Amino acid sequence: MTQETLHLLAAPLFMLQFLAFGWSVHREINTAKPDRQIVLSLPDVVNLLSMFATVGCLIVVPIATDSHAQLSRIVLGFAYVLIAFHPVAVAAHYRLWSRTTKRSEVGQKPNSWYVNREELAISVFSITIAISFAVYLVMR
Repeated sequence: MTQETLHLLAAPLFMLQFLAFGWSVHREINTAKPDRQIVLSLPDVVNLLSMFATVGCLIVVPIATDSHAQLSRIVLGFAYVLIAFHPVAVAAHYRLWSRTTKRSEVGQKPNSWYVNREELAISVFSITIAISFAVYLVMR
């Protein structure tokens, strides 16, 4: 993969990550219950960490050094896999697939957990797939 290809793929990736983060911030700001504690969900935290890695390894490191092609390829693949799973993890955060909990009841319990079971499973699955893809890129 050439340096030009990495630069061409980095910009849309960063835009997708930034839009996903902006969407989650907008969603939390405009919540129906203003007294509800606003927190970043697990998929948003994963997306934010991936965004920092993208900026660091695809923008900052190539400017500072010349030996960056392998690291940039790995981070690019890793981040694209994570952003692909982000909407599915956000849907799990809001329990859109749960038949036992109504959507209107989500977040009403004051002692509810930070992350639900489906959200954790999908987040762990997406990180596992991203790590597997990164290992594949290293061995290739």
